[in-house]
Amino acid sequence: MLAIGLKDYIYTLKNNVEIRPSCNILISKCSASYFLENSKSLIDEVATKYFSLETSSEKNTSYTEAVTLKDFFCDLYDTFGSPFAILGSVNGLNSNNINSNDASLDDKNYTAKEADTNSQKNIENLGLAVFKEDKLVGELSGLDTITHLILCNRFQNATVNIPSPFDDSDYIALYIYSASSKNTVDIVNSTPYVKCNIKLKMRVLTSSENSNYMTDENKKLIEEYTNSYFLAHINNYLYKTSKDFGADVCKFGKYAVKHFLTWDSWENYDWKNRYQDAFFTTNISSNLTSSYLITEN
Repeated sequence: MLAIGLKDYIYTLKNNVEIRPSCNILISKCSASYFLENSKSLIDEVATKYFSLETSSEKNTSYTEAVTLKDFFCDLYDTFGSPFAILGSVNGLNSNNINSNDASLDDKNYTAKEADTNSQKNIENLGLAVFKEDKLVGELSGLDTITHLILCNRFQNATVNIPSPFDDSDYIALYIYSASSKNTVDIVNSTPYVKCNIKLKMRVLTSSENSNYMTDENKKLIEEYTNSYFLAHINNYLYKTSKDFGADVCKFGKYAVKHFLTWDSWENYDWKNRYQDAFFTTNISSNLTSSYLITEN
C-alpha cells in the first residue's frame, strides 16, 4: 500500500494544461516504468486508440470501471464517499488471465496479477484500487467490481459462473444483462444502517446433456442459487470496504445526508470516518428469462 498520499501528484496532473480531465487514472501492480515499457501498441500511430480500447473493456465485462482524473480529484474532496481508480498490471499472454468460458473461476481468477517475465505482454485492467483520502488502502477484485457497479447502479452487463444447483462439480454461466439496487441509509444511534434491495435479470449461457433450465422447478432453483451467490459476494464487498478499508466507494453518504438539517451538521458527522461503523441489510431478487439455448427437440 502507498505510504505517501497522491494529493500532490493529482494536483500536478490537474494543473498541467497538456493533460485532459477525461484521462484515466490507473494504479499499476508493477512499477510505472515497467508498465509503460511493456504496454505500448505494436503500431505507434494508434497508441491513443490502443489505450482507449483497453480502458473501455469495463463496458463488456464489468471487471473494472473507467475512472478519470476529474472523477478522482472530485472524489478526494467529496464528503459523500471515497476515491478509487482502475487497477492494472502487465501480464504475459500465456499467463492465467481471466477467461469467461472457464468454469473453474473463483475470486483469485478475478484479481489483477503481478508482472511476469513472459516475452509477450498485454495490459490487464481487472478490479479497482481503493483509497481513503489520498492513500491506497486496498484492492477490489473483478468480482468485487461487478458487485460495486450493481450497488452504484452503473452496471451494464457481465458473464458470471455460479456453482450448479444440479451438479456439485459443475458451474453454470449466467449472462447478467440488467441489475439495479435501491439503496437507503438510516442513522441508528449515530451509526449508519445501509439497506440494499437488488434486482437482477439474467440468461443461462451454458447447458449440459438432457438439461432444461427453463422448467419452473429448475428456473426457481437457479434463481435461488444466484441470489445466494450474489448475496455472499455483495455482503463480503460491503464489509470489506467498510471494516477493512473504511472507504465508502459506493458513496452511500449521498443517501444519508438527508438526515441532517444543515451542511455544518453533516460535515461534523464526518461520514467518511463513520462509514467504518456501518451495518447492512441486503436483499436480492433475480429473474431468469428465456435462455439463448435450445433445450428441447
